[in-house]
Amino acid sequence: KALGSIASYSAQHEVPFARVIFCDAEAYDAGYISPEEIGGRVCVKGRGGTCLQPGINALERAKDFPKDGPILIITDGMIEKHLDVRHEHAYLLPKGHYLPFRAKGDVFYFDE
Repeated sequence: KALGSIASYSAQHEVPFARVIFCDAEAYDAGYISPEEIGGRVCVKGRGGTCLQPGINALERAKDFPKDGPILIITDGMIEKHLDVRHEHAYLLPKGHYLPFRAKGDVFYFDE
């Protein structure tokens, strides 16, 4: 549902591609994906042992990612107790789930 929200938002705001990085024990960079692919054909990789910082670092260091590009962090909240995110960012979590720290960015919730 969270990926569907990204696809819908991207399509409505004419965002041609979104950079997707899956984070599990390691970060997996799926690259830039069109809203159509995100909404229906992207398969989430991972499912446990989540460590987000390597994915955030990879995105912020990527030469092809805009220096002022915002980051949406989608998580169930079962993550490390601190994240260092330099870019403008927000979190998207299922309702009833929480982050293990006080968020600096906005926090949004979706129905599972």
